[in-house]
Amino acid sequence: MCRTASIHIVRRQVIATLTGLGLLATGADAAFAVDLAFSPDCRTFSQINVTPPNTGITFRKNPNSTTTRAATATVFRIGDASNIIIPAGGASCFYAVAGNDSYCFLARSSSDIINVNAVAGTNTAAAPACQ
Repeated sequence: MCRTASIHIVRRQVIATLTGLGLLATGADAAFAVDLAFSPDCRTFSQINVTPPNTGITFRKNPNSTTTRAATATVFRIGDASNIIIPAGGASCFYAVAGNDSYCFLARSSSDIINVNAVAGTNTAAAPACQ
């Protein structure tokens, strides 16, 4: 197989993976995605830096299933001590924010939600606003 064909195959696989994760459609950069593990005491957290042209963070409940879409998840923004709710009825939401802060996955209404994926980006897919 020639090198060009190999590159095209790998590129298609990456695009398919990003589309499956819902990252490509939101204008998010998968290289900067973090998985926030469930941490009710907020000891496990990750720093997320939102810089232009990004306008916020897409949060997504994982895995994406009927059960997890029906549940809520709460992410805690440590810097300003605020809760961000990923509402029931969907897998993800968009939180408009700029700057650098740390976040933890603090609460869930279903233990089926294993983690929350968070990635800085733009809301080109028109995900609902987080609560």
